[in-house]
Amino acid sequence: MELDVQELESLKRKLDITIPEDVVTERIDKAYRDLNRQMKMPGFRPGKIPRHILEKQVPVQSFTNMFQELLQEYYEKALRKSGIVPVGAPEIDNSDFQDVKKNNPLKFSVTLDIKPEVKVKDYKGIKVDKVEINLPDEEVQAAINSILEQYGSDVHHDEDHKAEKGDYLTVDFDGFFDGQPLENGNAKDMKIRIGDNKMIKGFEDELLGHKLGDEFEAKAILPPNWNNKISRVRIPVPGSKDKTPEDIAIFNVKIKEMKKMDVPELTDDIAEKEGFDSIDKFKRGVKTKLQSMYEHKEEMRIKEVIFDQLVKVNPIDAPDSMVNSELKFMLEGMKFQIEQSGMKTEDSGFDEDKAKDEWRDKAEKNSKGYILLENIGSLENIHVSQFDLEEEFKSLAEQSKQKPDDVKNRMMANPEVIKHTSSKILGRKVMDFLYSNCEFEFVKYKFGTTMGPTRAIV
Repeated sequence: MELDVQELESLKRKLDITIPEDVVTERIDKAYRDLNRQMKMPGFRPGKIPRHILEKQVPVQSFTNMFQELLQEYYEKALRKSGIVPVGAPEIDNSDFQDVKKNNPLKFSVTLDIKPEVKVKDYKGIKVDKVEINLPDEEVQAAINSILEQYGSDVHHDEDHKAEKGDYLTVDFDGFFDGQPLENGNAKDMKIRIGDNKMIKGFEDELLGHKLGDEFEAKAILPPNWNNKISRVRIPVPGSKDKTPEDIAIFNVKIKEMKKMDVPELTDDIAEKEGFDSIDKFKRGVKTKLQSMYEHKEEMRIKEVIFDQLVKVNPIDAPDSMVNSELKFMLEGMKFQIEQSGMKTEDSGFDEDKAKDEWRDKAEKNSKGYILLENIGSLENIHVSQFDLEEEFKSLAEQSKQKPDDVKNRMMANPEVIKHTSSKILGRKVMDFLYSNCEFEFVKYKFGTTMGPTRAIV
């Protein structure tokens, strides 16, 4: 085998590979021998068809599978000989295969990306702010009240009551934009709980302060995709980076019913229904779950800071094929979320071309991070096991409400998906390692305010 390696760019190589003529000839001869044994032709016994007749009936270029196997075999030999570890799918130029002849060498070329050489620094002992979670009693009580509401019943307000947050209203409304009726912008006897924010932006706020029987105009901001389909599904979709004026709709609203939730007292019976032996254990269980939720959110926030810091202090380039692959999975993930919400992608307002432009920087940063995490995994002997993959299959099956074996079989049939999934699992395991090796500086968090992003202390 002849091999010539060209450096096209810092992370791109071209392999010019020549398969020796004796190998090509031997493989062609074998292919015709095998065909001779299998082919039936009137006037000839099996295996006794003259070669020149076979070649007229079946040209050498017809042995597609044989040449594909030959190409793969010598591509792998070239990788071993050169020591190159490719990233992503290679680009193969096998145009010479169209003129392949016996007693002649066969040439093809492969263009591929490689990972950069990495020496990760400063990945242990990263100093970060960590929010100290001390749950106040009122936060726990709010969580308990939310559970108790499930056992409550709604009762009518007095006629002079003014609508407030938490009230349940039954309303009729007709929507207009620029004087024209909104498609799907009207409803009869719609149930709304003020504060749930399930209506379009501003609509619920306009109900506050009104009484039973009131008829009035309400203003609300239409979502960016309102002219495709009015939807209450809240999925972030990429749009223009330039801020566009908001479209304001006018709704003629009538309040037909106004109720409040009559929340019961916490009893042993309710505690037992929630799986606890007593009221005290129920309260402790709610507090523990709430504490765990806040701590998990804080851990995720810190890991994002660690990831960003890792990329910042270890500047590397990411191969184009890796970035394109990550971008592809980001786009497919968005489409999956949209479909899971019950909408069609074409009705959601999702613009794939804009997403490609806006998300490419994120895909590039992710790819750089994956390379660094993989390198740390090698240094720290962190690997992805079959058990890790099986657990991922189960998790994805639960999320998509499918059978684990169906998810597993579909993913295993696509090497690119399995490779990407394994990379994500490895990334999570390495991030757990980095998190456990952080140095934390604890800061207080005041409940009722928005948690700001933690920072790396440099």
